[in-house]
Formats: sequence, C-alpha cells, structure tokens
Amino acid sequence: MIALGVLLVAGGCARNSPNAPATSDAAALSSDDGGALTSSAYAVTLNSNNTATPSTLAVAPGYKVLFTNNSGRSVAVHSYNCSEFTYMSLNAGYSKNTLPFSTSGKACDYFAYDANYQKIFVGRITVN
Repeated sequence: MIALGVLLVAGGCARNSPNAPATSDAAALSSDDGGALTSSAYAVTLNSNNTATPSTLAVAPGYKVLFTNNSGRSVAVHSYNCSEFTYMSLNAGYSKNTLPFSTSGKACDYFAYDANYQKIFVGRITVN
C-alpha cells in the first residue's frame, strides 16, 4: 500500500515538471540534436572549387561545427587528430554537425576526399 502511494505521488509530480529548459536563443540551442550547443557562426562550407570556407576556424569549447557540402559530389571528412569528427560521410547538398569540441587549446586538422580517395579539402579547427 505504501509503494502504491509513493508511485501516485511521484507520478503526480512528474506531470508538472518541464521537459527541457526554456531558451530564447534559437541560435544557441538546436532542437534536432537534443539541445546540444551549436551555432551557425561555427560552420564550414565545402565549395565546388575544392576549397573550404573558412579553411581555418576557431570555436569555443562545447560547440559543434556544421559542415555543409556544396561541392556537387559526395565526400568523406576525416580528422586524424580529433575524435569530434574522426570520419564523417557527407553527401552532396547535405550538412552534418561534428560532435561538441571539449578541450580548449586543441588544434584539429581535417581533410575531405572524394570517392576516388583524392584529397580535395584541407583545413583546421582550433578550440579556444
């Protein structure tokens, strides 16, 4: 009987609890990735002329970088020295976030290659 009472009280309290923190900063929280920090300021675009814009980027700890593939072909983005995006497949016209960068002072070199394993994009992300 006591267990039933505790269960009813716990269930009643849970109905009034908010599901997630409210925020007015839509750029800081993204609903598609569970509320992890992300910002449109931290983005890299892979262009059709085989350049990445920007090729070097500084990010704050806890943030992700959004890679957008506008190159017109599928690529694989690879970093040999950062686990936030060791390997990321990216089809033409699509975007994908890295994992959040956590270690301040870290420098992440990356490159992207096409289906023929030709290295076509090279860049660096540093964590401030």
